[in-house]
Amino acid sequence: MRTNVYLFTFIHLLNPKVVLSQDIDNTKSIIYKKNQIGIQFNPYINEDFFTLSDFYTVSSLRYNYRITKNISAGLEFSYIFPVVNKSDIQRSRYLKIGVISRYSIRPMRRFQMFAEVSPYYLYIQSETFLPPVEKIHDYRYGIYIAPGVSVYSKNKRFSFDLYNKFSNQRYIYGKKSVISYKFNYNF
Repeated sequence: MRTNVYLFTFIHLLNPKVVLSQDIDNTKSIIYKKNQIGIQFNPYINEDFFTLSDFYTVSSLRYNYRITKNISAGLEFSYIFPVVNKSDIQRSRYLKIGVISRYSIRPMRRFQMFAEVSPYYLYIQSETFLPPVEKIHDYRYGIYIAPGVSVYSKNKRFSFDLYNKFSNQRYIYGKKSVISYKFNYNF
C-alpha cells in the first residue's frame, strides 16, 4: 500500500500539467477592478480664468460600480463655487446630485473611450449685492451626455478622465457644454 502511494505521488509530481477538479475557462478569468472613486477639483476654464476677473471652481466626488466590463453605474455629488468674484454684482453657488451610467469602449486597455449619461438635480443659490440685496434659490432637473477618454496606470489602480459634458441646463456663464477632467482610484 505504501509503495502505491509513493508511486502515485511521484507520477503526479512529474506531471507538468496542473491537475484540478474542474476545468478553467481562460476567457472568463480576466479580472478587472469593479469599484471606482473619482475626485475632481479644477477651475472652470474659460476667458475669465485668464483675465482673473470672475472664475469658479468645480469640486466633485463620484462612485462607480462596474456591472460588466463595459457598463458601470454610480452616484456623483458636485459643488461649484466662486474663487474670485470681482464683479460684486452677483455670486452663485451650485450643488448637483446625479446618477451616472457609463459605457466604455475597449474596457481592458490602458487607453479607453467612454460615453456617460447622467440625470441630475441642480440647486442654485444666488446672492445679489446691488440694492435691494436678495438671495435667490432655484431648483432644476437636468441631464448631461459626456463623451470622453480615460488613461489608466500600468496596474490600472489609477486613471485620468478627460471629457466634454453637454447638458440641457446652462452651466456657469450661460453655456451648455464644458470640458472637464477627473482623477480616479480603482479597486
